[in-house]
Amino acid sequence: MNLLLILFFFFRPIMFIDVGWKIFGLNITEFFAVLATGIIVVAFVLHLIFSKQINISVVDFFICFFIIWCLFVYVLYIDRSSIKDAAKFTLPFFTYLVMKNVISNRQQYTKLLYIMILGYSIPVLGSAFLIVQGKGLDRVMYWTGLHRFQGIYVNPHNLAHCMTFLLMVICIYAVICAIDPKLKRISQRKATLIFFSALSVVALYCLYKSYVRTCFLGLLVFVYYFLFRINKKLLMALTLFLGILGMLFAALLYTIFFDMIDAAKGKVDAERFGSGRPYIWKHNLTEFSKFPLDRQLAGAGIGNRRTIHSSNVGDDVWNSHNDFLEVLMQTGLVGFIIFILMQFFMLQKIRRLEGKEKYVFLALFLAVAFMNFVSNSYIVRFGLGQMYYVVLAYIELPVHQQRFTQEEVDDAQTMEFEARKGRLHG
Repeated sequence: MNLLLILFFFFRPIMFIDVGWKIFGLNITEFFAVLATGIIVVAFVLHLIFSKQINISVVDFFICFFIIWCLFVYVLYIDRSSIKDAAKFTLPFFTYLVMKNVISNRQQYTKLLYIMILGYSIPVLGSAFLIVQGKGLDRVMYWTGLHRFQGIYVNPHNLAHCMTFLLMVICIYAVICAIDPKLKRISQRKATLIFFSALSVVALYCLYKSYVRTCFLGLLVFVYYFLFRINKKLLMALTLFLGILGMLFAALLYTIFFDMIDAAKGKVDAERFGSGRPYIWKHNLTEFSKFPLDRQLAGAGIGNRRTIHSSNVGDDVWNSHNDFLEVLMQTGLVGFIIFILMQFFMLQKIRRLEGKEKYVFLALFLAVAFMNFVSNSYIVRFGLGQMYYVVLAYIELPVHQQRFTQEEVDDAQTMEFEARKGRLHG
C-alpha cells in the first residue's frame, strides 16, 4: 500500500501537465486521473482488509451526499451533461475520503508530502528552463504587451496555480515538521532547506512570469493570514518591503492590474473589473433565475456551459470564472448547499487543530476559497483539486489530535542535543 501512495504522490503533480498524448481517446491528464483513482481505490481496499477500521465523520456524509447528487444530476440531464465533468466534480472529494483513512500518522504524511514536492520539482524546473529561454510562451497580451508564459503546462493559469499550491505545500511541510518533536525541523536538514529554498525561488519566478493575478492575490491571502497569526512583526516588515516594491514598480503593477485599477477609479464600467468577471457573474445569475424550478434545484447539468462568444445552441450558461457559482449553475441549489456545508464542516475540523498547524491550514483554506471565488481554481481544475484535498486530508488524521506534553518535547530536545554533542566529539 505504501508503494501505491508513493506512486500517487510523486506522479500526481507531474501528470497535471498536458503533453498532448492520447491513450484510449483520453489525453494524458485524463488517463492518469483514471489510473490515479484506481490506485487510491486499491489502497483504500487494502487498508480496510488489513486494518478493518474506517475513519468516518460528518464531512464524509456531505462528501458522499455531494457525489451521489452529482451522479443524479448527470443521469437526470444526461443529454446536457458530460461524464468527464461529472468525474472532475466528484473524484477530488473521494480522494480526500480515501487519504484520511490510508495515511495513519504525521511521519507518513510528511514523507508523502516530501515525495509530492520532489515530483513537483520536475515541472517547476522544466517550466523555468523554458521561460528563461523565452520558450513556453502562451501569448503576448494585446492591451498591455505582457508576455504570459505557460512553461510546460497547457496554459498560464495551470502554471500559476500549481506554483502557488507548491509554495503553500512547502510551508505546510515546514510547519508540521516544526510542531512534532518526533520530526526533524527543516532548518536542521541543510540539504532539504537548500533544496526547498531554491525550489521556492524558481516557483515564484514561474508564478511571476505567468501574470495570473488570481494566484498573486491568493498567495498574499495565504502569507498574510499565516503571518498575522504567528508573527506580526514579520508581517509588518513584509508589508513595508512590498510597499517599497510597489512604489518602485508602480508602472508595472498598473500594467498587470490595469482593468481593476481603472474600474476602481471609475474610468471604465465596473463590470469590466477583473477581466469582466462581474459581467459574467451577472449574466449567469440572470440565466439561472430564468430556469424552471426543477433546474434551479438540480442545475443546468454538469458540464453544460459554453464560452462567452460560442454560437452553440441550447442553454446560455457561460464559464463562470467562479467555482462557487459554477457549482450553483451545474448542480443547482441542492448541490450548492451540500457543497457549502461540506466546506463549513471542513473548516470546523481545521479550527479544532492547535497552534501553527491550525493557522497554516486555515491560511490554505482561506486562500483556496478566495481563488475559488474569483476564478476557475480548485474545482474546475481537477488535478489541482485532487492535490488540494490530498493535502487537506491531514485535518482528519487520527494522530493530529495527539497532544505532546512538555516532558515529551523536552526529551526530544535533550536527545537531539546529546546526538549533536556526540557528533562534535566524534
